[in-house]
Amino acid sequence: MSESIVHKIKPQKISAPVSGMTCASCVARVEKTISKIKGIKNVSVNLATEKATFEIDNNLASLTQVEKAIEDSGYKIDLSSVDKKSSGSTVQSDIKSDFDFELKKDFLLAISLTVPIFIISMGMMLEGIHDLIPMSQDVINKILLLLTIPVVFISGKRFYKIFWKNLLHLTADMNSLVAIGTGAAFIYSTILTLFPELISNNSVTSHVYYETTAVIITLILMGRWLESRAKSKTGLAIKKLIELKPQAVIVKRK
Repeated sequence: MSESIVHKIKPQKISAPVSGMTCASCVARVEKTISKIKGIKNVSVNLATEKATFEIDNNLASLTQVEKAIEDSGYKIDLSSVDKKSSGSTVQSDIKSDFDFELKKDFLLAISLTVPIFIISMGMMLEGIHDLIPMSQDVINKILLLLTIPVVFISGKRFYKIFWKNLLHLTADMNSLVAIGTGAAFIYSTILTLFPELISNNSVTSHVYYETTAVIITLILMGRWLESRAKSKTGLAIKKLIELKPQAVIVKRK
């Protein structure tokens, strides 16, 4: 008489860092994306710790599926520490450092160009300034266009990438709002600069909005960078507090 024994494999619990989340809408989207995958349950995403936790049935789903689904949604999950429990916190710290570095680099580039864009744009509105600077408005607009292009396509590319992925999934978040607002202002200003006959009226001088585009992108990047720094400092403080926990205690009984 033979007896067959069926071993029931327990779902594997995964906790991994997710980068790119900025608001509650991002959290909801990541949770929804992971939950859609067959074989995954008990999904929880925390914006403060920037981590996703879920249980996965390896017979029905794979971590590669999870990684691809999240990347298609505009975010990034690092699963390299799943089988390396001891180095998990180190990996998460490295990912956070890389994200902070990229954010800081984009912000510094944006502000270095936004300051002259703002000064030129506002300065041209002052009475008598055109007498001091012997350049036509058309030339000034083209200079502003050249200064704004790196702000939009280098510093601000993260907003447009996520906006495009949101559009493909018929969803929206704060990145969509930034992309639509700054994109509309930049496209209108570019058309007015390069093809003024399509928009401008001979009797009315149309205004370009390069400073609006640059300032919005720079301020949003600054806010996210400061928020990221605050999270890093808070996480470090909590980690140091946990390390104060004694490994052994002595109980004295009377």
